[in-house]
Amino acid sequence: MLYKKTAVIGHPVDHSLSPTIHNYWIKSLALKIADYKKIDVHPNSFSDEINNLIDQGYYGLNVTVPLKELAYKKADRLSDVSKATKAVNTLVFKSGQIFGTNTDPVGFESSLSKNIIENNIKNKKCLVLGAGGSARAIIYALDKMSGKISAYNRTKEKVAVLKKEMKINIETLDAIEINRKLEEFSFIVNTTSMGLSSGPQNDLVDFSNASKNCFVYDLIYKPKETGFMKQAQAFGLTTQNGLNMLIGQAAASFYIWHGVNPEVSADVIQTLASD
Repeated sequence: MLYKKTAVIGHPVDHSLSPTIHNYWIKSLALKIADYKKIDVHPNSFSDEINNLIDQGYYGLNVTVPLKELAYKKADRLSDVSKATKAVNTLVFKSGQIFGTNTDPVGFESSLSKNIIENNIKNKKCLVLGAGGSARAIIYALDKMSGKISAYNRTKEKVAVLKKEMKINIETLDAIEINRKLEEFSFIVNTTSMGLSSGPQNDLVDFSNASKNCFVYDLIYKPKETGFMKQAQAFGLTTQNGLNMLIGQAAASFYIWHGVNPEVSADVIQTLASD
């Protein structure tokens, strides 16, 4: 196995659990490669910093907010899923070229039970909050799972751009329409910073208007139970955080870089939970 350097980049990136996951697998599989790092990369200097990391011998990078769309523009070659989402969360530096792909959609789908896919997504109305790189991945996955998608973003024009670029039929909602139509949704997913301890608290979705069968998903995984999730739980709704999605997308990236399918086991989740 070749000596490889990999890391996650973002701004900020201190909160990331990706090193815990990747280093768990590197150690458990006894791979002769460098420890996986986390590196803060500012959006304003993104291109130069990527070039510096290539010069330092990095083979691959995971990309988190707010850099996924910048990574898409930086890549020389793109996978079909990246072309569809216009976002990249995994970079590979090989043969003098930058290859970009997006493992978020497969990570998201793999995190959901078959029961949730069948009963809450397939041919059901799904609400996506946000319109950034992560939202694009979720919308792509929901569309593949035959969900009927509505989306909200504070800047409404961003949803319009997303809809046009992705060529997916998306209903665009404003804040008033969300709560007026909330009972229609079987699945709600938050891709924004609402619910983060340091982020804005949810004053957008009034869960008292939601269907009792609605499933609420928050991409945030730290804290384990976000403010957004707790508000949903207060009205008896079932919730899930983004930890299993994080593990799923990490496993797909790991395979791309190292050619090994890591075991996504309860041990991994337990290790992360105690991190």
